[in-house]
Amino acid sequence: MHRWVLVFTSILLVITAVTIIRGGRSCRSYWLAWCGLASTIIGDYFLSLKNAPLHSHDFLCGIAGFSIAQIFWIIFLRQHAKGSIRIAAALLFSFGILFAARVIPALGSTLLAGALTLYALLSIISVSYACGTHKLSPAWRYGVCFLLFSDSMIAFSCILNVPHIGQLIGITYLASLLFIAVAIATCGRKKKIFPRLRHLKHIPFFIFLGGVSSLILFLLAMQFYPGGTYNPCRCMLSRLGRTHLHGIAFPACHYLFTSSLVISAGITALFFPALSCFVKGPLQKQCLLWGGTLNSAGLLTIAFVPENVHGFFHNVGCIAAVVGGATALIVLTPQRYNPRVPGSVRWSWLVWCCTLVAIFESFLILHRFKILPFAPYVPTCQKFLILTFIAWIEYYAFLLFRRTRRQKHHPYSRRSEFLLQDIDHIDNLD
Repeated sequence: MHRWVLVFTSILLVITAVTIIRGGRSCRSYWLAWCGLASTIIGDYFLSLKNAPLHSHDFLCGIAGFSIAQIFWIIFLRQHAKGSIRIAAALLFSFGILFAARVIPALGSTLLAGALTLYALLSIISVSYACGTHKLSPAWRYGVCFLLFSDSMIAFSCILNVPHIGQLIGITYLASLLFIAVAIATCGRKKKIFPRLRHLKHIPFFIFLGGVSSLILFLLAMQFYPGGTYNPCRCMLSRLGRTHLHGIAFPACHYLFTSSLVISAGITALFFPALSCFVKGPLQKQCLLWGGTLNSAGLLTIAFVPENVHGFFHNVGCIAAVVGGATALIVLTPQRYNPRVPGSVRWSWLVWCCTLVAIFESFLILHRFKILPFAPYVPTCQKFLILTFIAWIEYYAFLLFRRTRRQKHHPYSRRSEFLLQDIDHIDNLD
């Protein structure tokens, strides 16, 4: 398998080189991306072919090879794309906490920790450009994100010794190489222009699908809870994500809970830019977008750092997710910022959420002074808060679905013109 990776990469290099040569002057800058793809062979030679141990000089050489690849891709993408500050900030927040709480303490080597931290920073920069604003092939987004996912699986499997996820490393890595090669091979071709409104029409479907998938994974995690039946009125939801439960290391509910949170983070990252179409005013749009960024980063942090591994950083993720969601809710409440939604609906959401939060905090205070027991009051109120946030997202996804579908027979109506102006304005806020 290790040799086949080098053969696979070599074939991709030949195909992409021929494509760049045939593309002529318009494809000249793609040689930078090609050099990045070629540099992965250095990393594969040391990490895959030689199977270098974690604390070895060869492992550092492998990291250096992939770091060179990331540098080439960053230089190339910087010429063609506008990076997303919000994506970079969200990844820095969540991966920074993951490194501080779990990865660096597990390494025991300052040199190795520095090399991995530098590579992680390069990966985050690369993702922020690939997922930013550009007219390049969408394959860039998939390729760089798959590579980040594969690298994350290496960290969890090889450094943190999380079992049963090593099989994902090879599949996602090969997928990343294939997508990057496809992105390079599209040079010189006329780009297909997809209307922004069509892209916006697809988002509600992703939200509905992702929401259902996330809910199913949560329910399955409850079903596979070890040591008896999970009682949602007596246990906090984050208990499902613990790495050890009732003497079992890494139970099935841990993987299901973590996967659900990762999907939820992806849903909010996708939805909040579309949600900003409801908001009037550049400052208000910025607040909403950064609220979504903080919410996504918090959800990823909760997934990366279970409560039994590091309670403080886990709580930091919880606070970030709550503050981000609350920011979005507050921005969408005043009529002058969100005139397209009825006032009774907007204020009902805010009043209901504030009431639940007040009750939740009251239960915590009463428990702190030993006036009320922790369960069932605090866990039950937590479930109501989570379900309320899910319902709020699905409600606005339904509104977005209605707004975009009304333009089916009148694609150039005045309403569509205003909507597209809102979409175009989002790209200028990064």
